[in-house]
Amino acid sequence: MLKLENYRETINKCAHCGYCQATCPVYLEDLLESHVARNRLNLINQVLILGSMPSSQRFKEIVDRCLLCTNCTQTCSSKVPVDEIIIAARAEIGKGKGLKGFVMSKMLQQRGLTGLMSKAGSLVQKMGVAAKQMPQLASKSFDQIYSGTIPAQGDQRGRVAYFVGCGTNFLFPDTGIAVVDVLTRNGWEVVIPAGQVCCGIPAISEGDLAGARDMVATNLKLFDPDNVEAVITDCTSCGMMIKEKYSKLLEADDPLQEKAQALAGKIFEITDFLQLKGLSAAPGSLNQSFTYHVPCHRGWSPTVADAPRNLLGSLPGAELRELEEPERCCGAAGTFFLQHRDLSESIRSRRLEQIEASQADTVITQCPVCRFYLSAGLESQQVTHPVILLSQAYNTVSS
Repeated sequence: MLKLENYRETINKCAHCGYCQATCPVYLEDLLESHVARNRLNLINQVLILGSMPSSQRFKEIVDRCLLCTNCTQTCSSKVPVDEIIIAARAEIGKGKGLKGFVMSKMLQQRGLTGLMSKAGSLVQKMGVAAKQMPQLASKSFDQIYSGTIPAQGDQRGRVAYFVGCGTNFLFPDTGIAVVDVLTRNGWEVVIPAGQVCCGIPAISEGDLAGARDMVATNLKLFDPDNVEAVITDCTSCGMMIKEKYSKLLEADDPLQEKAQALAGKIFEITDFLQLKGLSAAPGSLNQSFTYHVPCHRGWSPTVADAPRNLLGSLPGAELRELEEPERCCGAAGTFFLQHRDLSESIRSRRLEQIEASQADTVITQCPVCRFYLSAGLESQQVTHPVILLSQAYNTVSS
């Protein structure tokens, strides 16, 4: 369980080595020691676990001023799950119980209800967010385009289920269309369970563990990992949530615990799955240069960061132009860019400089929030999901 009391011993494993300084986007931007993971852990321990220091507004700001990018967790020499401790601390503070947490939880739990997401614009405006700072909803959501079972094209190699994240469903259904296209072309029957809800990562980021558990329970009841070879996602954040957090959001004796662990063993990001299984159908030419913004939530799979490079880089006419720092955060982090606009824009500005310096035609990334946030700051370069470029290469063969 993601309860702070369960991290009493783990939090003291921090060796104060300072590796987190080199990977924390917030620290690299403002150079304040208070924003380094080791200091956050010490404050959480003193205030919320030991009670040796009083809580204060400044303490809450320090806990809140974390992107939950997991970079410190991935580089921690002591293997301290810093992101989970921050999440548990936010839950303890009660961050997810306010108006924003309530609105977010309701929207993400009931995303299939007609018109609910279309009301998001007016809701966020009431919360002090301008419409121009929000990504535009697609005219037709992915679940209005595809549902049920889509047969494989040609000889069937197997069956996979498709977990459709909120970013794909509401903002970028072109990603979902490309996922179905590429999988079916390569002999995979695709099962898309109806009634899917958010993976739950926005809720836990706000400290709303109860809301996240409701989403976890809903999704677990819909998916049957025993009857598919893999469960595919196109979003690295959704993948991390299912792989690493679902089981931890449930009690040890919860009846859904076994299914959560089974699902964790079957979850793959789309390009990672295709790289592992190989392409049975040969794509055509890409004929463009691309650069790769590696999403922060990549640590749950050791090969997910290289899969798009390998798949697209081998296509005729493709040219990979590596960024100076391929894994540098863009500053979006879910809704972080709305709550900490100046900081996020400052982090993004450094990323945009590197992208523009690459002079690549296209930027690829698997994170829909990164896709939106980078696109909003770029003038001439498009940002898209790598599977979309792969689908385009297949369509050059078909046309």
